[in-house]
Amino acid sequence: MFRIASLLTLLVTGAGLVSGAHVADAQTWRTMTSARQVWETTPIDVRIQYGAGTLRIDPVGSPMLYELEIRYDEEIFEPIAEFDPDARTLRLGIESRERRRSMNLREGSTATIGLTREVPLDLRLEFGAGEAEIELGGIALERLSLSTGASETRVDFSNPNPIAAEQIRIEAGAADLRVTGLGNTRAARIEFQGGVGATVLDFSGDWQGDATASVQMGVGSVTLRLPRSQGIRLNRSSFLTSFSAPGLERQGDSYYSANWGTADQQLILDVSAALGSIDIEWID
Repeated sequence: MFRIASLLTLLVTGAGLVSGAHVADAQTWRTMTSARQVWETTPIDVRIQYGAGTLRIDPVGSPMLYELEIRYDEEIFEPIAEFDPDARTLRLGIESRERRRSMNLREGSTATIGLTREVPLDLRLEFGAGEAEIELGGIALERLSLSTGASETRVDFSNPNPIAAEQIRIEAGAADLRVTGLGNTRAARIEFQGGVGATVLDFSGDWQGDATASVQMGVGSVTLRLPRSQGIRLNRSSFLTSFSAPGLERQGDSYYSANWGTADQQLILDVSAALGSIDIEWID
């Protein structure tokens, strides 16, 4: 993760830091940096809004609550870095100055955000158009609500969640989406809803118990990468959709893995799609 230039001052004072905007490559381009330390570990509601551009999210090291750097066009966007210690809320990102221009993508818009591992988060992330690399491994997620628009998005849970998430919910519009390590969220309930595009959902990770997942796809393809160690039951509802399920045996209206009755942990998937394809891949 990047380091804020005035971090030493921040560590001494313990106050939030917001630097003045400065001219970047063109007259209307600005760069803003902001950061804050962790002072208490009471859970926080975090909302990240990023309309268009390139977004990067990673865990940040102690003692930081968050770190933020945004490069934006000030004629179109306004930066957000608001923390309310009483309400325990944090808002980060950019918002459009004019609603009608909210999806205006400008090449060069970038945001890099670091989030703490030390405080439980109820995280809501809204990403519009562009490219996003989102690493949430090791972050203490109570809940996650992630929505994307016309984007190419990669979400990775590379390390286990220190706590069991109550719910993981992901919505994608016209997106190319890949989510890896869903088992590391340790969530009992995972929900995905897709519109148009190609989606890969990887359920590998450090599962701690049984789980259910709902996968709804509109028009496009969805690939489900499933761990062989899990007992899998898949319930399918589709219309004009091809379905490839090697390693699953059909019994009635459902499909079962061979170890469904003997596995220590079970995963039940309710999968529906309108047009496109559903494919199964196995992970050792």
